[in-house]
Amino acid sequence: MYHEKGLINLEDLNFETRKYSGWDAYYQSKLAQVLYTKYQGKLLEKFNVTAVSIHPGWMQTPLIKHTMPVFFQDYLFKPFFKMAGMVDPWLGSQTSLHCLLDETVADNSGCFYSQVGIYKEKKDEEGGWPMQSPNFQVYDEEMYKNLYIKSTKLVGLHI
Repeated sequence: MYHEKGLINLEDLNFETRKYSGWDAYYQSKLAQVLYTKYQGKLLEKFNVTAVSIHPGWMQTPLIKHTMPVFFQDYLFKPFFKMAGMVDPWLGSQTSLHCLLDETVADNSGCFYSQVGIYKEKKDEEGGWPMQSPNFQVYDEEMYKNLYIKSTKLVGLHI
């Protein structure tokens, strides 16, 4: 869901000329993933391959061990985290399962699927299968094409 706050700057993807912000870099990376999926959806259309991007929700996982002991998440802070929108792994897996098992997903290649999230707009918090992205850059075809081209150059895969 953090792609909502992202902004792609094609001239400075690696924060070389602008001040680095860890959060802005994270938002940009999430937006880049959604944009990449949009472009892959177009590229793979003729091969009958479906590409989707998924936000499963803020899920209770052991990944928190990198910032605090898991005990704090699972027991001490659990009621507060739950009120703030954290979901258990079963609920968090539902968007992925939907995209894997529902045949209608093939008709929505390149789309964004979100179950729940903390978005700016209240209407977006319930997510959608698929969901209209709240970030305007997701619908800019030139942006996702140019990001793809620039990215391939950055990693040495010239097209």
